[in-house]
Amino acid sequence: MNNNIKIGFLTPYSSIYPEMTPSLISGFYSAIPEKYHHLFQFIPEYVGQGGDKAITESVNKLLNFNRVDIVSGFVSYKVLPSIIPNIENRQKMALFFDVGEYIPYNHHISESVFNNSFQMWQSEFALGYWAYKQFGDKGTVLTPIYDGGYHLQSAFRQGAEMAGAKEMDFKVLNYLPEGSQVKGRIQEVFSQIRTEKPSFIHALFCGNEALEFYDEFYKSGLKNEIPLIVSAHMASDEILKQVSNLDLKFYSASMWNYNSQEKVNLLFKKRVADFAGQKPDFYTLLGYEVGLVFERLIPEFQKRDWPEIRKRLKTETIEGPRGKRSFFLNSEYATPIIDIEKIGFNSSTVTKIVVEQGSALKYDHKTYEKIHKENVSGWQNPYLCI
Repeated sequence: MNNNIKIGFLTPYSSIYPEMTPSLISGFYSAIPEKYHHLFQFIPEYVGQGGDKAITESVNKLLNFNRVDIVSGFVSYKVLPSIIPNIENRQKMALFFDVGEYIPYNHHISESVFNNSFQMWQSEFALGYWAYKQFGDKGTVLTPIYDGGYHLQSAFRQGAEMAGAKEMDFKVLNYLPEGSQVKGRIQEVFSQIRTEKPSFIHALFCGNEALEFYDEFYKSGLKNEIPLIVSAHMASDEILKQVSNLDLKFYSASMWNYNSQEKVNLLFKKRVADFAGQKPDFYTLLGYEVGLVFERLIPEFQKRDWPEIRKRLKTETIEGPRGKRSFFLNSEYATPIIDIEKIGFNSSTVTKIVVEQGSALKYDHKTYEKIHKENVSGWQNPYLCI
């Protein structure tokens, strides 16, 4: 009898990170001793852009046809209410991943659903808090419709408000069905900003639009007039290496330093290199963290002791490259360590200097509810899955 643990993995499309699922699974296996690799079998299930209908149908297929033990993959919090009943009715468990585009629910979800998030919204909260303290009131947030439909801009504003901000301007670019939303079209907005003279600009763009924003911002001449603050994604190595020819300086927030010399980070990179021969990204890290906690539970997995596995996953924490991590959404859910960084380019080389430790928001804070009420967009696809 095949006694391995079958993990159905919901895999959306991403033009920005096309290797996100293989990268995450590589991270998972890198944390598991090789002699136990056979214990865990991943069954990828393509879900397009990850909307409610596609996710629900795929979960049903994984449970009823593939008969998986665990449902996993990239799922938006917006879709969870549609799939939790079926998972619970089948007495299965789930462990989902996300970038952190939405703030978690501030009410109980399920005893059988676990989560590992990169918590990007926390970096936005920290940036908002720091931006007000550093540059004062009346900043401007600039975003296209896509990025503006998540909780990222709301988290930034709440951070600024908690620091004392009273005013903030939001500029959402008009959606145009054809062509770029940015290139050749954003200069009019920059002209308005030059007249309004905000204390800072916070940019929220992703993928090619992030690259186009940097180019247009450089051409605008605003780089010497108004401080620029960008999202963690816009400050990722994948983006920065493509715009390092521009003479720019700006600020962002980091929740994981690839170049950290801490032992846990060096071990992570070595294990990934030994297993997959690749440079890890944050998706690799998400998988590695879950691999660390699953490695502890191998005796329970071998016995298929699901009550004990659920019990342990509610309380287990691991120490990984981005600090303490936990996997059950309650008041003990670990908050990230956040670095506020000043970023610049020198002869096409990226330089990052940590200027301050950022402030994270505790899980059970009333601000969660406030953000959920003010942002009611219907964006169901996981962030960066376009």
